[in-house]
Amino acid sequence: MLNFFKNIRSIFRSEKKRTRNVRGPGADRGRHPVFTSRYAAQEQKRVGLLTRIQSRLQRSAKRKELKRPPVVAKNRTKAFLFPAFVLTFVVSFVFALQNPFVNMVSDLNFFKIREITITGCRITTPALIRDLAGIRYQASLVKINPAHVEAILRAHPWVSEVEVKRDWPDALVVSVKEHVTEALILQEVSGSRKFYYLDKAGVVFASVEPGQDMDFPVITGLDVKGDKSQNLSQGAGEKEEISGAGALQEMLREPLAFLKLVKQNNPNLPIQNLSEIHVDRDAGMTLYLVDYPFPVYFGKGEVRTKYSRLKRVLEVLYKETDKGKTIADVAYIRMDYLENKVLVAHSGSG
Repeated sequence: MLNFFKNIRSIFRSEKKRTRNVRGPGADRGRHPVFTSRYAAQEQKRVGLLTRIQSRLQRSAKRKELKRPPVVAKNRTKAFLFPAFVLTFVVSFVFALQNPFVNMVSDLNFFKIREITITGCRITTPALIRDLAGIRYQASLVKINPAHVEAILRAHPWVSEVEVKRDWPDALVVSVKEHVTEALILQEVSGSRKFYYLDKAGVVFASVEPGQDMDFPVITGLDVKGDKSQNLSQGAGEKEEISGAGALQEMLREPLAFLKLVKQNNPNLPIQNLSEIHVDRDAGMTLYLVDYPFPVYFGKGEVRTKYSRLKRVLEVLYKETDKGKTIADVAYIRMDYLENKVLVAHSGSG
């Protein structure tokens, strides 16, 4: 009997040598489990291989995730494309129905013109502006094209700028800015000599018609030929264009600068006392006064300096001197006699 128990004990011991208990996952974390069987070693290799494969798959998935566009951006793109498509469709639909829609709306009494306001007229008149533009009361404000009306009105010789606005639902506002005359110029056009109005920018904008105002200084000696352009309709007069505009602007530069100074209306040289400015390409300007026939040889250049000197000379000449000679005895004045010198020649002085 004792031998029997010894044999059983030896069997359990040998069995313990072939197997071992694997510790649970919660026991002795950080320590490497001890395997005592071949099956356990194979199990360890299989688990390690699966872990490496899983780790590699996770890294690959992360790389793909980085390359993939953000989900938010994709959603924003979709959110933008749909409203854009809808808007394009609506605009196309409205454009296709534009003419019928405009015709339908324009016939409504709500958009009939009941008020026309025209400002800025001095030479022109509101009635003339309405006739030129073809603006009528009870016309449809919807069918008024402001740009087209402005182009028609700018063709009038006295109109420098114009602005047309629709004041919904039934009013039209027209703001006119006319040219302001600075002087007259004498030009030869189509074989005849004519007077033209000139503004301060040197723009020749209209011919002088019988009965119109001519109380302005006249600039002569401008040997630039001109040609008439087409007449305007409905009695708007003639729109003249002077050819050689570049040469004309250059010749007018100093006369216009002198006129700007004279408009200060100094008592000894008011604008009303200036009759003519004759321009010569070589000699420069020669001035003529209204009250006295003698010439003032102004010359070229130094316009402001010579103007100041001429004022002082005239102030002296308007008073009697010790020799009893007055401005009526002057034969001519040379502003370009010598540098910083003015020559006043009297009658009989040679």
